[in-house]
Amino acid sequence: MVSSNPRTERLDRNIADRVATKVSNALKTEKGFGPGSLALSALIAGEVAEVVAKLPAERRQELNAHSAELKQRIRRVFETFGRKRPARISLDVPEDIEPSKGEGLGAMVTSAQGQKGLAAIAVHRKLEDWAGRVAGATELNREYGVARSSLNRWQHEGDVIGLLKGTKKHVYPVEQFIDGRPARGIREIIQLAKSERTAWLWMSQKNPVLGGRKPIDLLKQDRVGEVVDAAAAYFAAQ
Repeated sequence: MVSSNPRTERLDRNIADRVATKVSNALKTEKGFGPGSLALSALIAGEVAEVVAKLPAERRQELNAHSAELKQRIRRVFETFGRKRPARISLDVPEDIEPSKGEGLGAMVTSAQGQKGLAAIAVHRKLEDWAGRVAGATELNREYGVARSSLNRWQHEGDVIGLLKGTKKHVYPVEQFIDGRPARGIREIIQLAKSERTAWLWMSQKNPVLGGRKPIDLLKQDRVGEVVDAAAAYFAAQ
């Protein structure tokens, strides 16, 4: 707490005045100091000396430990002091705002009419166009050594993506396999997406949240937690 003793205040004031006088005398021989800058520098030095003299030892030690930052802040104060702040942009907002009116939902249609309308505008794509290379159970066994029994078990347990091609045949995106088995973490993604097709569509596309990498590539690197967290955030917002 700062003392309110008049004698103490006079002594403090003497410190500021004495320092200012000494600084002024010292700067008289320095080139580049005109009368105005000399007096101002002396005044500032005196005021700072007075403040520092009142600080407890612990506080002075703390300031000494951050002397570089302290100098930068002091410089910034004097470089920016008195600059005009940019004027705020004022907006004229009317008191009464007319509510907007949309066109509404339009006429109701039957389910059959809706299906017909969707079929008219739908773009037909081959499965391989969006899912990448796929293979059936026979091809997986022949080319990748994946046993049918293992494939059936993985599909039953939800550890592999199986996509329906046509009306009955299931095919499997080849990209999901590593070392003859599906990558770890696929089950969690399927559970979050609620659909194998949706899960694979998400896993096979580059994801900005994952640094532009495809989630399936990260799963094959055993970065399961990272991918599952991204999937949880994505599908929770759907």
